[in-house]
Amino acid sequence: MRRICLLVMAVLAALTGVVALPAAPALAASAPPSSTGQRWALKVNGLYVAAEVNDSGDQYGKLRARSTSVGSWETFSLHTDHIDGAGYGTTITLRNEENGLYVTSEVSTSGVQSGMLRAWGTNTGSWERFYVIPQGSGQYALKSAANGLYVSAQFNYTGGDQGLLRARSSSIGSWERFTFEKVGGTGDMAAPSAPTASASGRHDVASWNLCANNNTSAECKLQYADADTVASSVASDLATVPAGYLTHRPEAIFFQEICEKAVKPLELQLENQLGGGRDVRFAPTYYKVVDENGTTDSLLTAQKTCADSTTGTDRGAFGIALVVKDSNTWYRGYTLPSPDGKEQRPALCATVPDAGTVYCDAHFSSGSYVDSSGNQAGDDPDNVYRPQQAEQLRSIVDGLQSYGYTPFYGGDLNTTTADVSVLSSLYSSHQECGQATPDAPHAGAPTDGNNKIDYIFGPVGPTYGCAVVDPQLSDHRVIHATVAF
Repeated sequence: MRRICLLVMAVLAALTGVVALPAAPALAASAPPSSTGQRWALKVNGLYVAAEVNDSGDQYGKLRARSTSVGSWETFSLHTDHIDGAGYGTTITLRNEENGLYVTSEVSTSGVQSGMLRAWGTNTGSWERFYVIPQGSGQYALKSAANGLYVSAQFNYTGGDQGLLRARSSSIGSWERFTFEKVGGTGDMAAPSAPTASASGRHDVASWNLCANNNTSAECKLQYADADTVASSVASDLATVPAGYLTHRPEAIFFQEICEKAVKPLELQLENQLGGGRDVRFAPTYYKVVDENGTTDSLLTAQKTCADSTTGTDRGAFGIALVVKDSNTWYRGYTLPSPDGKEQRPALCATVPDAGTVYCDAHFSSGSYVDSSGNQAGDDPDNVYRPQQAEQLRSIVDGLQSYGYTPFYGGDLNTTTADVSVLSSLYSSHQECGQATPDAPHAGAPTDGNNKIDYIFGPVGPTYGCAVVDPQLSDHRVIHATVAF
């Protein structure tokens, strides 16, 4: 959404990623304000951990257990990147809400501040990674991957170092036991306001898996691309697809496989090239955190981190995005039922009261397929979780429809028309845009190779059109639904 009085600042921050920080030699890796990634506060010995972003020099961003309440300095998101031989979820990285920077273990610092934790990293590596060791009663110890030592809060220190967090202990006591508290971030938890209009006329909704992380397929032109490249390429392709395809610009677009730092630049580029005021919301893909013994934790989830761009620039979390009119105010991210040890798949919904519509984007677990080595792959080869994901998505949609909204929903559902029965709960009393009539076969033009795995659903009753076009930017094609009441 544009705010004219802040346009210059917003454009500079969004397009360059540069945020001014006091006496800090770093560029912010911050999430967009519209990200629905879970936020956390860390507590030890009854005090919350804060990042001292007002300190300067080599003290900038140091972490101290010293607060009795939670603000942006005391708020963190959890992230996980890929470790060779171990995968995702085996370590976490903390990112501070106030400055958007990653927490590092300063193992090269000597003396009484050796191993101190600072929120000032712009990428994730061994200094930013921590192993999580459950201690019972909802408490955890954190072991730095940089030096193998436990993080301790130095309550014996005084002055500006009191409660300083350091990776310096070889054993776990009360100073090394941390509680993680959820402090919001998943979007609006209250019920949405009632719509101010009813859905009428023509509605246009598109969905596109951008393949914009690290898929090495030659068709994925945005692999490892930075935020500006993703934003300009996607908006340009949507604005210049074959004549007649987008004579009506989509009022909503479902994106999958996108990195969060591309979200704000994409919003601005879509407004510039497609017109109209737009908001782009984001929901991350998670992994359940795994402890040192290989046990999946029941509480902690960490956002999957996108691989760095070719320039070494951090791209934030990996997930899905939802483009809607900027009259949107209510939006929420959801985590769908997913297998342990695999991506915890997201859904994302947003209401537009002045149109009487609600939109939900989703990315389901992958089914059975043969990988480049000839091996059977996929997160859900036996069709166990995608039916649950479909049922959960339908439950979410039905709940939002009960407030008076007309729903449109779908995305990359990773299910071919050969086993479309997996999605049966989505077809019940709704229509998919590939169906000429509600009782027509569950089919449609292919959206990924020779398979249709991308879908857009809406209410029964209107007239549907369903176009598929290939801008040749991704291994998926764009699917575009037109719905006329």
